[in-house]
Amino acid sequence: MKRALTIDTSTARTIVGVVENERVIWSDFVEGATSHGGALGELIGKAQGLADVDHVIVGMGPGPFTGLRVGIIFAQGFAKARAIPCIGVVSLDAIAYSQELSDETVISIDARRKERYWARYEKSGARISEISVSKSELVPSGVDDQLPTPLGLARAANNDRSIRREPLYLRKPDAALAPLANIHLRELRFFDLGEILAIERELFPDPWSLGQFKEELSFSPRLRYYIVLEDRAGETPRIAGFAGIAFTGPNEPVDIHTLAVAKEYQGRGLGQRMLDHLVEKARALSASSILLEVRDGNEPARALYAKNGFTEISRRVGYYARFGDALVMEQKLDNPSTSSGGDA
Repeated sequence: MKRALTIDTSTARTIVGVVENERVIWSDFVEGATSHGGALGELIGKAQGLADVDHVIVGMGPGPFTGLRVGIIFAQGFAKARAIPCIGVVSLDAIAYSQELSDETVISIDARRKERYWARYEKSGARISEISVSKSELVPSGVDDQLPTPLGLARAANNDRSIRREPLYLRKPDAALAPLANIHLRELRFFDLGEILAIERELFPDPWSLGQFKEELSFSPRLRYYIVLEDRAGETPRIAGFAGIAFTGPNEPVDIHTLAVAKEYQGRGLGQRMLDHLVEKARALSASSILLEVRDGNEPARALYAKNGFTEISRRVGYYARFGDALVMEQKLDNPSTSSGGDA
């Protein structure tokens, strides 16, 4: 692949370019957060060098749902009509590759509602942290409110970590589902495993087996702590989610071994509720930090952990034999409690 049509609608600016071998043949943009649809048609209509385009590169966010959707659908349609590949990339990464960075730095853009999308990058432009959305005052200082360029988008497409198949939506939808009133948290019991296995198989491409769960529970309560969220609204209680940690002793890290919410219960804040409880349990155990592993492609989980202050500290390449890399994330606990236990 040599010549690319590049498109980005992740910000208030609609950006289109034609790039070949690190050379920008043509580029232009239109300002306006609500004009992406019309702007794309206008820009494509006057673009130069489209006849020899052999692939399309499109920014996948982070950004607002409507703007991203316009750019992605247009790019996919253009590529399909010409029978050429369409490559999605992280728009924030494209900004990094559009800059001359003098050192490791944070790059952030406005996410509105007094929040910012941000990530940390090394001097080469490669991302070295999770992508997060945080309150503006909590974002580390760095390079702010720059925009992706056609050349930055093309460079991102040459970095495997920057390539994405799905849009990167980090913001909660305006119309959120109402919280559930009859959800109760308790410790996991052996007779819960039937329901838990069903949820595990529903959610994960590499689910735990019954034997694995039994082995984990054999270490409770001395070295393991597992909980469930139980929906008691109906005649028969149902498990809505489950989670568990492993620990060794005071001033040692606690590992989150699993955290899962059944699909029909997602979007109700249940993952956050369990995570909050596990963090408090870790503090009660006087843990030094909380560690976890998450599959690189598990975007909802990655967003939840990043929002709660977990940062990526390493990557285990090929950890999941059939499903890619595992990210190791950590949250430091600066002031752990001196108590030795806690109730569910």
